[in-house]
Amino acid sequence: MAEKDELVELLMRNGFVAPDEEAAELRAAANGNLDALVARRLTGEPLAWITGSVEFCGRVIKIDEGVYVPRWHTESLAWRAVERMPQGGSGIDLCTGSGAIAAVLIAERGAHMQASDLDVGCVTCARTNGVDAVVGDLFEGLSGDPVDVVTGVVPYVPTGDLPLLQRDTFAFETTLAYDGGDDGLDIARRAVAGARERLKPGGALLLELGGHQAEELDLDGFDDVSVLRDEEGDPRGIEATRR
Repeated sequence: MAEKDELVELLMRNGFVAPDEEAAELRAAANGNLDALVARRLTGEPLAWITGSVEFCGRVIKIDEGVYVPRWHTESLAWRAVERMPQGGSGIDLCTGSGAIAAVLIAERGAHMQASDLDVGCVTCARTNGVDAVVGDLFEGLSGDPVDVVTGVVPYVPTGDLPLLQRDTFAFETTLAYDGGDDGLDIARRAVAGARERLKPGGALLLELGGHQAEELDLDGFDDVSVLRDEEGDPRGIEATRR
């Protein structure tokens, strides 16, 4: 696997959509063991688990094996959270995973962030990314102080739609990061209820959602509700302001 062009061609033949970029990342992480890394990638294992990191909002986020990898479409939510966060403000990141969103808010706004996740491995990873994370269900285990911003990439895939996700997803990742119940909004509803109690008046709630879920979520107690869209114009979440 010495020639870059051969690696790009191999990745392309196996259906990877960004073979040039992936080849470059694999070679940079290889340390003399490129064939082994490529073999792992060909099984569908997430690239970030193999290389140990991913770029998110222009920052390198450490990713441990088994940790949910932040997606590019979540960047629009993170940047909007930066806009809503006052300098030196405070926030909570729910279902934090690697802590990517919280890490961006800390770097960009000097924010005092708390974060939670049910997965111990995710919490450990988030802490290595400089995030004060705890093992807990949404707001469980976090301080009760009012905050300026609540963010979350909560599981929002309807249970019945889980088989529709790409073939390799659950060969490596857990349904814990995806399963949002019958209509995909079970956890989002609880996140909204908790945010209603924890946000300061005028504070921002930003949750990642899919499809028409933003229109179906009850946001009583919030004003200025808007749909967040990614660079391609697809709906990716909601933004709402605590009344």
